[in-house]
Amino acid sequence: MMNDVENSPIVISGPSGSGKSKLIEYVEAGYPTFMEATGITTRAKREIEVGRMYFVSKAEFESLIATDNLIEYCIYNNNYYGVPKSEFAKLKEYHLMFNVGYSSAKEIKRMYEDTIMIYLLPPTKEELLRRLGDREQERYVLGIKETMAHALQYDYLLLSLTNDMETTTDDFMDIVHQREKAKQKRLILAKNRDFVTNFYKGGI
Repeated sequence: MMNDVENSPIVISGPSGSGKSKLIEYVEAGYPTFMEATGITTRAKREIEVGRMYFVSKAEFESLIATDNLIEYCIYNNNYYGVPKSEFAKLKEYHLMFNVGYSSAKEIKRMYEDTIMIYLLPPTKEELLRRLGDREQERYVLGIKETMAHALQYDYLLLSLTNDMETTTDDFMDIVHQREKAKQKRLILAKNRDFVTNFYKGGI
């Protein structure tokens, strides 16, 4: 386990529509020492990109796999996605935020035992559906399954109030700085344990 850096990695996970990108964008805008880790992919660059991403060829990506230079990777829609281990070097200067799924979160925690793991949750099922809009139902179903399977394995559950990002960000900072009130809330959410177990009651 690595611990020779100044800052702890911050993992932010959650279902599609939970507001991960919006939270990261808001934190970066307000706190210059916070930065999102840059992912890497073989897909084509979109005209408008949200989040940081390196775009490489399939051969370049597979070279990183072969040399064990990725935290973890996956294949989605015939494209590779991953996060380079070289991103960890930024921890010397920044509070580095990783927008990743559970498998990558678990690997980061294995590498850095002091990783802060946060699972972001929407306040209601109706709000989640509103945020998803016209996104595929399949992504919604996958988000539900991941939430039910893994949310309670994170250190903190954070309620994502995208209409009140100041409150959400304040709660995020309480967690990151391990303030006593964050520990007391554990976090906002002992009550969100009920959210996880009851939110999707009645089926998908």
